[in-house]
Amino acid sequence: MSDSETLLAEYQPAHIAAFSAEPQVFGARFSPCGKFLVAGSFLGQVRRWDANIEIPPVDPKAKKKKPKPVTEVKELPELKAHGGWVQAIAFSPQADRLLTGDSWGKLCCWNYAEENPQPTWTVDEAHDGWIQALDVSPGGTLVATVGIDKKVRIWQTADGKKLHELDGHIDAVLCAKFHPGGKFLLTGDLRGIVKQWDVTTGEHIRDIDATQLYTYRRLQNTGGVRVIAFDRDGKTLACGGTEPKTQGNVTGTPTLLLFDFETGKVTETMTFGGTTDVFVSDVQLHEEGFVMVSTSGTPGVGKFVFQRRGETKPFYTGTTMRNVHALSLSPDGKRIAITGTNNGSNGNGRRLNKDGTYPGNNSPVHVFELRGTTEA
Repeated sequence: MSDSETLLAEYQPAHIAAFSAEPQVFGARFSPCGKFLVAGSFLGQVRRWDANIEIPPVDPKAKKKKPKPVTEVKELPELKAHGGWVQAIAFSPQADRLLTGDSWGKLCCWNYAEENPQPTWTVDEAHDGWIQALDVSPGGTLVATVGIDKKVRIWQTADGKKLHELDGHIDAVLCAKFHPGGKFLLTGDLRGIVKQWDVTTGEHIRDIDATQLYTYRRLQNTGGVRVIAFDRDGKTLACGGTEPKTQGNVTGTPTLLLFDFETGKVTETMTFGGTTDVFVSDVQLHEEGFVMVSTSGTPGVGKFVFQRRGETKPFYTGTTMRNVHALSLSPDGKRIAITGTNNGSNGNGRRLNKDGTYPGNNSPVHVFELRGTTEA
């Protein structure tokens, strides 16, 4: 078998759960302990589900010897303190701390494992407007936040004290990631610029050019660095987004740029699909040498793929859902959660239900077990 066939035999996903979050959520994430799935909501709540999903037995009389995905997963009490959309969430790896940021600029810290968590601290105006992303340092002591106000800020996770305010981006900052070594912070913006910062001093070290993911036409900035990831040893930096083709209702090719972190040079450009797939919305660099990527763009289009570095085609493509905007690998590496938006989602011109109510959208959350072809 080829290397891709070997990987498929080991990592092909088996669909074990498919449940709906209504209204929409931004992306369900596994907690470091593996016991929870947590997601920020469009209504300001932080929602939690029990991640201990039991796989139902297979009906011996069934023609297909695969269990049907469970459709009900135990939901735990919500976390309530935000007023705006909660897009940004991240866990502290060493403690039961969850950091959340909303579209009004509020930052909260929680003990997410408690039965009915209350914020341990909050910063009401951590940013002037939307917190686009946040990340917690490998040691768990710092949280970095970025927003549409072009600001990058670093805070203590213990008490919410601000340590650094980092200026230099000239447009909205869309993503942030600490280097695995803990010494550096990387932030990516709408213009396709990735900035590297010294975490201790707050010094700007260098810019990394990801402008392949950006274009400016007809008075519109399009694209940008939407997601940043590192491999385990921090030698490879991945920047995801799109190579924009048109503005407005954006089209473009989902693109992942892989950089040698030491030199800051692109070593590989990976693409995933056509121009209607548009954005790489999330990425995970697997230790076995392949990437896990979700894509989303044109309404009704979206998928998640597993593709070896150095190859042009995925060895696995998941198309059981649409508008895929997040993926999360469980701490033990055995399960993956995929979050999207319901089929037929739309906004302007949507018809009312027969009872006169407006049918809102929801977020299907799919959980897969990475068990390979021999058991899938």
